[in-house]
Amino acid sequence: MRNQYQKGFTLTDVMVAAFVLAVFIAGAYKLVTGALWINRTARDHYVAINLASSRLERARVLLYSDYSKLAENQLVMDANGTPNANGEFRRTTTVNTSYGANLTEIFVQVDIRNHRSSQFDGPNEQLASVLPSKQ
Repeated sequence: MRNQYQKGFTLTDVMVAAFVLAVFIAGAYKLVTGALWINRTARDHYVAINLASSRLERARVLLYSDYSKLAENQLVMDANGTPNANGEFRRTTTVNTSYGANLTEIFVQVDIRNHRSSQFDGPNEQLASVLPSKQ
Protein backbone atom coordinates (compact mmCIF):
# COMPACT_ATOMS: atom_id res chain seq x y z
CA MET A 1 0.00 0.00 0.00
CA ARG A 2 1.29 3.42 -0.93
CA ASN A 3 1.96 6.12 1.49
CA GLN A 4 0.27 9.32 0.34
CA TYR A 5 3.61 11.10 0.35
CA GLN A 6 5.41 8.63 -1.98
CA LYS A 7 5.71 9.66 -5.60
CA GLY A 8 6.56 7.62 -8.70
CA PHE A 9 5.30 4.71 -10.76
CA THR A 10 4.52 1.21 -9.67
CA LEU A 11 6.01 -1.79 -11.40
CA THR A 12 2.61 -2.47 -12.98
CA ASP A 13 2.53 1.04 -14.47
CA VAL A 14 5.96 0.56 -15.99
CA MET A 15 5.07 -2.88 -17.42
CA VAL A 16 1.87 -1.57 -19.04
CA ALA A 17 3.72 1.39 -20.54
CA ALA A 18 6.49 -0.91 -21.85
CA PHE A 19 3.90 -3.22 -23.43
CA VAL A 20 2.09 -0.33 -25.15
CA LEU A 21 5.41 1.02 -26.43
CA ALA A 22 6.44 -2.43 -27.74
CA VAL A 23 3.13 -2.82 -29.63
CA PHE A 24 3.57 0.64 -31.15
CA ILE A 25 7.17 -0.05 -32.22
CA ALA A 26 6.22 -3.43 -33.73
CA GLY A 27 3.44 -1.79 -35.76
CA ALA A 28 5.73 1.01 -36.92
CA TYR A 29 8.39 -1.52 -37.94
CA LYS A 30 5.86 -3.49 -39.99
CA LEU A 31 4.66 -0.28 -41.65
CA VAL A 32 8.18 0.90 -42.54
CA THR A 33 9.32 -2.48 -43.92
CA GLY A 34 6.13 -2.74 -45.98
CA ALA A 35 6.69 0.73 -47.43
CA LEU A 36 10.30 -0.13 -48.28
CA TRP A 37 9.19 -3.33 -50.03
CA ILE A 38 6.60 -1.45 -52.09
CA ASN A 39 9.16 1.21 -52.97
CA ARG A 40 11.69 -1.39 -54.15
CA THR A 41 9.07 -3.23 -56.19
CA ALA A 42 7.95 -0.01 -57.88
CA ARG A 43 11.57 0.90 -58.63
CA ASP A 44 12.20 -2.54 -60.18
CA HIS A 45 9.18 -2.22 -62.47
CA TYR A 46 10.20 1.31 -63.45
CA VAL A 47 13.72 0.15 -64.35
CA ALA A 48 12.34 -2.86 -66.26
CA ILE A 49 10.09 -0.61 -68.36
CA ASN A 50 13.03 1.69 -69.09
CA LEU A 51 15.26 -1.23 -70.14
CA ALA A 52 12.57 -2.46 -72.53
CA SER A 53 11.84 1.03 -73.83
CA SER A 54 15.51 1.75 -74.51
CA ARG A 55 15.71 -1.45 -76.56
CA LEU A 56 12.74 -0.35 -78.68
CA GLU A 57 14.22 3.13 -79.11
CA ARG A 58 17.40 1.52 -80.39
CA ALA A 59 15.34 -0.43 -82.94
CA ARG A 60 13.78 2.77 -84.25
CA VAL A 61 17.15 4.19 -85.31
CA LEU A 62 18.40 1.00 -87.01
CA LEU A 63 18.07 0.07 -90.64
CA TYR A 64 15.75 -2.82 -91.46
CA SER A 65 18.72 -5.00 -92.37
CA ASP A 66 20.04 -4.58 -88.81
CA TYR A 67 16.84 -5.56 -86.95
CA SER A 68 18.04 -9.14 -86.55
CA LYS A 69 21.01 -7.87 -84.50
CA LEU A 70 18.57 -6.83 -81.78
CA ALA A 71 17.53 -10.40 -80.98
CA GLU A 72 18.77 -11.54 -77.58
CA ASN A 73 17.80 -14.44 -75.37
CA GLN A 74 17.65 -13.96 -71.60
CA LEU A 75 20.51 -11.49 -71.26
CA VAL A 76 21.04 -10.80 -67.54
CA MET A 77 21.87 -7.17 -66.80
CA ASP A 78 22.01 -4.56 -64.07
CA ALA A 79 19.75 -1.53 -63.74
CA ASN A 80 21.90 0.43 -66.22
CA GLY A 81 21.48 -2.19 -68.95
CA THR A 82 25.07 -3.41 -68.62
CA PRO A 83 25.42 -7.20 -68.95
CA ASN A 84 26.08 -8.61 -65.49
CA ALA A 85 25.60 -12.24 -64.42
CA ASN A 86 24.47 -11.04 -60.99
CA GLY A 87 22.10 -8.40 -62.37
CA GLU A 88 18.52 -7.96 -61.21
CA PHE A 89 17.00 -8.00 -64.70
CA ARG A 90 16.87 -10.41 -67.64
CA ARG A 91 15.92 -9.11 -71.09
CA THR A 92 14.71 -11.11 -74.08
CA THR A 93 14.19 -9.39 -77.43
CA THR A 94 12.31 -11.14 -80.23
CA VAL A 95 12.27 -9.86 -83.82
CA ASN A 96 9.31 -11.05 -85.91
CA THR A 97 9.91 -10.09 -89.56
CA SER A 98 6.77 -11.86 -90.77
CA TYR A 99 4.36 -9.82 -88.65
CA GLY A 100 2.54 -8.37 -91.65
CA ALA A 101 3.04 -6.82 -95.05
CA ASN A 102 6.15 -4.64 -94.77
CA LEU A 103 5.98 -4.71 -90.97
CA THR A 104 8.34 -6.05 -88.33
CA GLU A 105 7.40 -6.58 -84.70
CA ILE A 106 10.00 -6.04 -81.99
CA PHE A 107 8.93 -7.64 -78.70
CA VAL A 108 10.90 -7.04 -75.50
CA GLN A 109 10.33 -8.81 -72.19
CA VAL A 110 12.27 -7.86 -69.07
CA ASP A 111 12.08 -10.31 -66.16
CA ILE A 112 12.67 -9.04 -62.64
CA ARG A 113 14.73 -11.14 -60.24
CA ASN A 114 12.75 -12.25 -57.20
CA HIS A 115 14.55 -10.77 -54.18
CA ARG A 116 13.53 -13.63 -51.92
CA SER A 117 14.47 -16.59 -54.12
CA SER A 118 17.13 -14.85 -56.30
CA GLN A 119 15.50 -16.48 -59.33
CA PHE A 120 13.73 -14.95 -62.32
CA ASP A 121 10.40 -16.45 -61.28
CA GLY A 122 8.83 -13.12 -60.40
CA PRO A 123 7.00 -10.52 -62.43
CA ASN A 124 8.05 -9.08 -65.76
CA GLU A 125 7.37 -6.15 -68.03
CA GLN A 126 6.66 -6.46 -71.75
CA LEU A 127 6.72 -3.91 -74.54
CA ALA A 128 6.24 -4.34 -78.27
CA SER A 129 6.49 -2.09 -81.28
CA VAL A 130 5.67 -2.56 -84.95
CA LEU A 131 8.11 -0.93 -87.36
CA PRO A 132 8.15 -0.66 -91.15
CA SER A 133 10.23 -3.36 -92.82
CA LYS A 134 11.35 -1.13 -95.67
CA GLN A 135 13.21 2.05 -94.85
